[in-house]
Amino acid sequence: MYKPKPGERGFGPRFWPNHLISELAMAIWAMGIIVLLAGLWPKGLEPPADPFVTPQHIKPEWYFLGLYQVLRLVPKTFMGIADFNKPFTLLFSGVVMAALLVLPWLDRTNPEAQHPRKRKVVVGVFLVCLVGAVILTIWGRMP
Repeated sequence: MYKPKPGERGFGPRFWPNHLISELAMAIWAMGIIVLLAGLWPKGLEPPADPFVTPQHIKPEWYFLGLYQVLRLVPKTFMGIADFNKPFTLLFSGVVMAALLVLPWLDRTNPEAQHPRKRKVVVGVFLVCLVGAVILTIWGRMP
């Protein structure tokens, strides 16, 4: 157990200045090591980006892969509307999210029926949306 030094109160060292100064010293050492390593092994610069050419291998992060797949599935032009797929994907994702947010209020089952087996419609809609999102995400990851 920690015994306070003369002039200290409580059951441990003071936060100010003892603990704070030791933490700042460790942070300065860590930053010094990072700067030293960055100076010894610098990362080379890539060629400058061309804003008019998008590489084909670029894909979004995993949490956007489902929407990316919807964007690829919807035709680019539909009924004479150019770039139809972008607003459709935005509206589609907004409608799905709004439906999932409103779903608990639309559920009119017995208030005492808290178990998921008694709320078949809500659980079924949620599972369909979840399976659809997983399938679209996996499908969007494939080349």
